[in-house]
Amino acid sequence: MLIRHAAVPTAPAADTWIHSRVLVLNASYEALDEITADRAVTLLLSGAAETVIERLPHFPIRSQRLALTLPETIRLLRYVYLGHVAPVEADSRATPAGVLRRDKHRCGYCASWAATVDHIRPRSRGGPNTWGNLVACCAVCNTAKADRTPEEAGMRLLWEPKAPDPLARTQRRIWKEYAP
Repeated sequence: MLIRHAAVPTAPAADTWIHSRVLVLNASYEALDEITADRAVTLLLSGAAETVIERLPHFPIRSQRLALTLPETIRLLRYVYLGHVAPVEADSRATPAGVLRRDKHRCGYCASWAATVDHIRPRSRGGPNTWGNLVACCAVCNTAKADRTPEEAGMRLLWEPKAPDPLARTQRRIWKEYAP
């Protein structure tokens, strides 16, 4: 008969605890996101959140005047309304401005600054204006690729274009609100 023992969690090291992930719950105990431990500690110290579950084994975080235990899960004390978010998929319609924002104005072929977008499967061949078919592109790469696919043009995409996370903007706004 084989007996399996549960893995005993190890405490984070003094120089790596800051990279631990902490689950954030809304005031209604709904899961919102995972954040780094340093951000969670900031929320706890500012009074915006409380510890729900402490990390085991206990790992104390000390300053000159106080000590607290590294949390596993925290809960915001004020409810954050997220609203309804429409699902965005790779085949959802995209705008050039949205694609440039998603790609941070970096060319998908050479990573230089981009002011235009490129259809991976050209429009002349039925390529749609979707998140999965559009990528930010500099003028040089756009001209070099022309109305060919990247394979035909001998060009390689640096990343796979995909739809942006619809909650990312809301999450950034929430964390700015809670910033001390």
